[in-house]
Amino acid sequence: MSETQVLSKDNYETTTEKLNFLPITLESKDLLQSYIRPWMPECSDLSFANLFIWGTEGKMEYAEAENCLYIKLEFKGIPVFLWAPIPKMDRNVDYRKAVYTGIHYMQERGVEPTFRSVWEFLKERMLSACPELFAVPTDIAWDYVYDRESLATLKGKKLHGKRNHINKFLSLYPNYEYRKLDSSMIQDCIALYDSWRDEKEKMELSDERKSVLLALNHMEELGLTGGAIYIEDKLCAFTVGERLLPYMQLIHIEKGSPEVEGIYPMINQQYILHECEDVLLVNREEDMGIEGMRKAKRSYQPVKMIEKYLIATKDIATLKGIWGKSE
Repeated sequence: MSETQVLSKDNYETTTEKLNFLPITLESKDLLQSYIRPWMPECSDLSFANLFIWGTEGKMEYAEAENCLYIKLEFKGIPVFLWAPIPKMDRNVDYRKAVYTGIHYMQERGVEPTFRSVWEFLKERMLSACPELFAVPTDIAWDYVYDRESLATLKGKKLHGKRNHINKFLSLYPNYEYRKLDSSMIQDCIALYDSWRDEKEKMELSDERKSVLLALNHMEELGLTGGAIYIEDKLCAFTVGERLLPYMQLIHIEKGSPEVEGIYPMINQQYILHECEDVLLVNREEDMGIEGMRKAKRSYQPVKMIEKYLIATKDIATLKGIWGKSE
């Protein structure tokens, strides 16, 4: 029988469950997807591949309690937090109890309870079950979603600059080759990644390298596809993505040689043309508040954003220290 505890909050009394978090492994894929897939979420966070490759070494773990799935995130320099509890679609779930189970867990860990990256389809459910909570949009976590045809053709005045970059690439490298990514290219991809990382020496990227390796080494198990551009038999760019929904492709990783002019617009377009022929939309994930990334993602003219929110037990405007050391 689950261990329970009674929690009082502003005259609300809720019996909560004890959460036992476990590592996210390939063996847990079916279980996690049994909670997530029926909701058909368009947000990148809920891709199992995302959970597996970025949650390595305990950075993300999962727990189950009374037909709800919990995802815990612990990153260096950031207080532990949870995503919104994900209920089983076909079960009768006491969602207020589920939310307070998460709140109590974070209180036991000694942190201000915050649910982050709360997706639109669960935000209203959380606030309906717990109207005393506070919510604020967190646009640094919003996913950029694009029309597939627009990325493939780059038609229109607003994408004129992208076409120019590709035309420049074609004039410089007319004998380039696009190849579908397979296991024989992993070492080439990592060599390119390490070269790219050397250009970013001020950034801490050791965790990202581990995630890239996990994705490349487990493409089949994770349902990933990839593409690469070779120039004179040297890999100069690669992309890894997956079919998030029948109508939507999700891009996880995209790296290119900085010295090759136009390489990013080229790999972006070529992957869409070759690996995304039968989708309507492409999700290129969030910008993480990085100005250069935000400018680049906006320049491709997204058709919509996947909104996400932070939900807390206090007025978020008064909270300090919830984002980590950089705050």
